[in-house]
Amino acid sequence: MLDEKKRQKVLRRLKIIRGQVEGVERMIEEGKYCVDVLTQISAVHEALRGVGRVVVRQHLETCVASDIKRGRGDHHFDELTDIICKLSK
Repeated sequence: MLDEKKRQKVLRRLKIIRGQVEGVERMIEEGKYCVDVLTQISAVHEALRGVGRVVVRQHLETCVASDIKRGRGDHHFDELTDIICKLSK
């Protein structure tokens, strides 16, 4: 779970991303040059990856670290392997 400061930061980033997606939608509606549209799509992908990094780091610092300290961290290896593969696509 994100602490309040990080939660606000992530929510602010997501609002910006929402605006970027709406901008891409407008670009398509207006028939903008495909390379320009693709450039904006790439920017949205990178912004979402940034949000993902914040959430992954928080998960590692809290849930995973806590379970490892208690000797119950083994199940996180598969979980983290799966999420790393998903985020790296």
